[in-house]
Amino acid sequence: MKKIFNYILALGMTTGIFSACVDDINVGNAFLEKAPGVEVNIDTVFSKAEYARNFLWSAYGQLYCTYTSGNMMNGAPIDVLSDSYHCYVGWGGPIQSYYPGGLTENAQDTEDGNFQGKFSYSTKSGLDSDAGGRVSIYETVRKCWQLIENLDRVPDMSADEKSRLRGEAYTIMASRYFDAFRNFGGLCLVKKAYAVGEGFTEGRATAFKTVEFIDSLIQCAIDEPGYIWNVPDADIGQWSGRLTRASARALRAKVWMFAASPLFNNSQPYMTYDKKPTGFEDEMHVWFGKEDPALWQRCLKACNEFFSDNASNGNYYQLVMPTSNDEAGYRTAYRRAYRYRNDATHHEKLFDAHPTLTLSDGGWGWGWRGFALDCMRQGGQVPTNELMECFGMQDGRDFPYADLYGAGKNPNGIDMFADRDPRLYETMVVPRHNLPAGFDYNGANYNDPWVGGCLENNSNFNSNADDVASGYCKFKWLLDYKGGSRYDDEYIGVSYIRLAEMYLISAEAKAETGDLKGALDDLHVVRSRVGLGRLETMNPQLNLTTNKENLINEILRERNCEIGAECGDRLYDMVRRMRKDLFTKPLHEIRIYRLDADGKRMTGDTQWDASTPWPKFEYEKPEIVTGHRRWWDAGYWTNKWYLDPVSRIEIQKGYGLTQNPGW
Repeated sequence: MKKIFNYILALGMTTGIFSACVDDINVGNAFLEKAPGVEVNIDTVFSKAEYARNFLWSAYGQLYCTYTSGNMMNGAPIDVLSDSYHCYVGWGGPIQSYYPGGLTENAQDTEDGNFQGKFSYSTKSGLDSDAGGRVSIYETVRKCWQLIENLDRVPDMSADEKSRLRGEAYTIMASRYFDAFRNFGGLCLVKKAYAVGEGFTEGRATAFKTVEFIDSLIQCAIDEPGYIWNVPDADIGQWSGRLTRASARALRAKVWMFAASPLFNNSQPYMTYDKKPTGFEDEMHVWFGKEDPALWQRCLKACNEFFSDNASNGNYYQLVMPTSNDEAGYRTAYRRAYRYRNDATHHEKLFDAHPTLTLSDGGWGWGWRGFALDCMRQGGQVPTNELMECFGMQDGRDFPYADLYGAGKNPNGIDMFADRDPRLYETMVVPRHNLPAGFDYNGANYNDPWVGGCLENNSNFNSNADDVASGYCKFKWLLDYKGGSRYDDEYIGVSYIRLAEMYLISAEAKAETGDLKGALDDLHVVRSRVGLGRLETMNPQLNLTTNKENLINEILRERNCEIGAECGDRLYDMVRRMRKDLFTKPLHEIRIYRLDADGKRMTGDTQWDASTPWPKFEYEKPEIVTGHRRWWDAGYWTNKWYLDPVSRIEIQKGYGLTQNPGW
């Protein structure tokens, strides 16, 4: 019963939907570990509709979320491998494995919960996967195939519901393959539920066959006549988070965006093998064999089909829009869009995961409070100065102050944190004055996070030194989180895809296929939600109506501002675009100095008295030292880092799996 409850809670459902029958059998992971005929078998699970439903809910519990323990590198979300965040905790996987360049083939194979890799190909943690430990994608795949192959046997379920559940299972399976594809490339493609003892002999598929297989699963989902476009508003309170045909269409666009990008879709492989120890290594496992511009057309087609289907269904999915055209309105709309689950009036999320709250253990669990306390509030994900600069100005200009760093470089004492993109203030703590009502931090304006101010003195923060080590503090997801705060009981939906990203995927596909004006229009849909001016109008020096390269860079920047720290997309954008320049560029912290009346830097306790005028500042941006990344060292980088190493234990099982180049 406890396992079933965890899966149900992950969907946002209440205990009111339980029936006594769920006490009769366990249909979670324990079922998968039993051969047919031992205590619980296929006949039992598919003998009642309630059993079959609960079997699918267990697969829902394994959807990807970068903020559950099974997808964190021993306490750090994967965004800390990008240029936006850095991990400062010594026990984190980044500092132990990735940053020093010590990642090995065995990073996935630890059974004690001290998981070092950013994604597990197939091994299963010694932790209970039902409580958030990592699980094999193939465990989820097997569950989905078993459901698809056996649903017709359920006697007390309508044909429409069977079709709907099959659509959900195909979508879950496609998402799990995509999770692995963007970390490893070509995969072993399991096309049925293998019986106990039955051997898998197909080996590793090419990268292109893998993406086509993922697409075929999505098509199977879309073709299911009972797979609904959206959860009806009357049911959404109970069923928020259930996948729909909209989820499948959105996933297809995201898959082809990754596939069409230069990592695989290139005139040459990102890396070749120096040697092929098993003889089965093949660059086609991590390369499409050519550059095919038509793949961007497939991505754009998937976007157009989504928007067309949405229009045919009354444009059910819409961006959450501000109720007032001011900072409070813009921030509230953005927060509602990224943080909270869909409800009867807000329909932006297309595909999301619902980490559990895990309140009863004081926060040291694998749910929402678990990752908040165990990671973010201890320095596991600290913003970099590069992330701050990613956000532009409130009028729509890009960040204009790159030349202000250094002693004497800001003679006018410009406050470079004023009048910025409102999403900056929802993402990280920066010096602010006269905050809108309701946007305080633990009852106080977070208005002096400079040297000698509240960050250094920890006066308004329940954190340790690592939490603010860069000079910034994370705000997105946490808000003013403090143990036992007013946010503990809120129901979170961590987006895998939301509508704003669909506009950004469409923008990138249009830019790549030559429609730069259409791309800018899509960008403006997202940016206007927070009151930003048109990108091309406010930044004429970039020539965005004619310069495709500049426009692509702006789309990637906009993706970071809008969906950063949601599903690891900044890291995956750097990977799929092969941005060696971003991986190898040293990252920076911030040091903000309050100036006195004579323009000199103040020392000692520099906290601000609100009865005095707002200060003027100088800024320094020292390079990060704690957790120095070897990637920054001249001559160290190799392209092997774009994809992760495959588990050596899995390779040695002899079913055709091979290692990625360079590992």
